[in-house]
Amino acid sequence: MAKRGGDKIFQRQKKELKKQDFERQKEIKSKIPDIIIACEDEVSAPTYFQMIVKKLINSKLITQDSFVIANHNHNNPTGVLKDLTNHKCDNGKTYKNFEHKWIVIDRDIERVNGGGHNKEDFNNALSNAKRLQVDVAYCNDSFELWYLLHFDYRDTGIFRDEILKEVIKKLKAKDTHKFTNLDTQTIKQANYTKLLFEELLELQPTAIHNSKKLLSSYGTTHNPQIDNPSTTVHLLVEVLNCLNK
Repeated sequence: MAKRGGDKIFQRQKKELKKQDFERQKEIKSKIPDIIIACEDEVSAPTYFQMIVKKLINSKLITQDSFVIANHNHNNPTGVLKDLTNHKCDNGKTYKNFEHKWIVIDRDIERVNGGGHNKEDFNNALSNAKRLQVDVAYCNDSFELWYLLHFDYRDTGIFRDEILKEVIKKLKAKDTHKFTNLDTQTIKQANYTKLLFEELLELQPTAIHNSKKLLSSYGTTHNPQIDNPSTTVHLLVEVLNCLNK
């Protein structure tokens, strides 16, 4: 009889331990930060941000499902926001279910030979994102401005073609062998974006500092659509960097 009673106590304790373990796992899972982003660019920008979180995933500080890049269907600012709000994960989650929600867009002023966005599209994306409580990492004029700020502080107007030229020149000067075939086309490829990320990682604090300095130079009258150069990409980078804390 004593033995059977002991067995019952043991089984109750075992069930209680299992219940406590389940509750702990549930609590841990609920505390894992998650983030969803939608990018104007289909390859280079998503690859860059994936590189930041790769080590976090490998270290199991966040899960594979904690970082989601929305399906890419548009390359204009308002379309990128639509990609974010329309995205539905396999587990049923939408952007509303994520702790951090971001779009990554360029001002990319309209060019005479075609391309770029009109100011209304850019401004509408900013205002609608604010209404939907979505954060915006933008660059005026293009995403590559973020790369350029790793090397130098720049507060005079500069547009896409010149930004690309400057970034390519500086990367080749930093490592001629690694970036021998880097040009305005290959810089957009995933393999070169990964190389670029690794090469610039040690300079990331400089880029963050330069980005903050640049934004503060415009003061309270800052207008993202007009103020060239300017960027808030560093804000998203800081969020990603803090996911392991």
